[in-house]
Amino acid sequence: DLIVIGGGITGAGIAHNASERGLKVALIEAADFASGTSSRSSKLIHGGLRYLERGEINLVRKTALERKEIYKLAPHLCEPRWMVMPMSGRTMLYSLRLGVTTYERLGAVEAKDGHRAWSGSTLAEEEPALDRKRFPHALAYREYLTDDARLVLGNMRSAVGAGVAVLNHAPVTGFVREGETAVGAEAKCAISGREFAVRARLIINAAGPWVEALQRREDEQAKPFLHLSKGVHVCLPASVLPISNLLVLDTQDNRRIFALRREDVVYLGTTDDTYERGPQHWPEIERREVEYLLEPIPRHFTLDPIAPEQVISAWAGLRPLLADPTKKNPSELSRRDELLTGPLGVLSVAGGKLTGYRGMARRV
Repeated sequence: DLIVIGGGITGAGIAHNASERGLKVALIEAADFASGTSSRSSKLIHGGLRYLERGEINLVRKTALERKEIYKLAPHLCEPRWMVMPMSGRTMLYSLRLGVTTYERLGAVEAKDGHRAWSGSTLAEEEPALDRKRFPHALAYREYLTDDARLVLGNMRSAVGAGVAVLNHAPVTGFVREGETAVGAEAKCAISGREFAVRARLIINAAGPWVEALQRREDEQAKPFLHLSKGVHVCLPASVLPISNLLVLDTQDNRRIFALRREDVVYLGTTDDTYERGPQHWPEIERREVEYLLEPIPRHFTLDPIAPEQVISAWAGLRPLLADPTKKNPSELSRRDELLTGPLGVLSVAGGKLTGYRGMARRV
């Protein structure tokens, strides 16, 4: 019935959902499962509080509610943690509290899991390294840490258990056509070199950053609709940045990044810069990006500046955002998703967020 091209969270979610509806499904991935954007995220299941500030209420409502459902379905992949926003004054605290209350209502958060205002004594106990002279207050609310790649594989395994045929390391090379309709996908096994075709009533293009390139195999004149944005994360030993929770830090260019504690490490991210070199699995990480992520540390903590040489690992991925000619800054672009039908009837899925993958699958 259905061919899904792409083995990230979007493709895995679509295949899983379709199999539960009784459809016969095949999923084809060019590289390894979750090898692209779906393993390069901040590893958070969150509604996106900052999108509420931009008035994207529907997006926040959908993802905040999905966050709750994912926790119910896969608590082993959703670890509830405090997201802590340090505050320099009470006025800022009261203003943010109103926004967080709205956020929690949109996400149907129960009172017992609601936000907390942390005083100086609580901050001293929870985050002793934080500069409490500069940040005497904080607001803490619940978000969820996940393992993004494992979330993909969990959906993939459930799909296989429901009868989905999956294959990785098999790039799609073209479409099988009957008249003006695509009735199948042609692919080549990257290991054996064998070429083959799979036929289906409907083809879904869920290739993430490669969705445009695949659409051009359907229509060489297809207009670009993606804006690729690179996101970099860096990882430090927790002994170098001793935090206990998930913290929100302000950057010099008025953005916010996360500092996230996970076992014996802390990772910081993310950057959000336009990427013009086309889709690839391993976008380069530049020293200036590492320095950008480390810069807020001495402004928020009673710690010395941290040098790039103290970073123990890093990762970068590409976000396939929907382009908007009126907005050049990728941080201003919406994280909404959209379904596009090509001239041969191939349905392309563009945009979206990790947390919203189930909603995208239902709409498909």
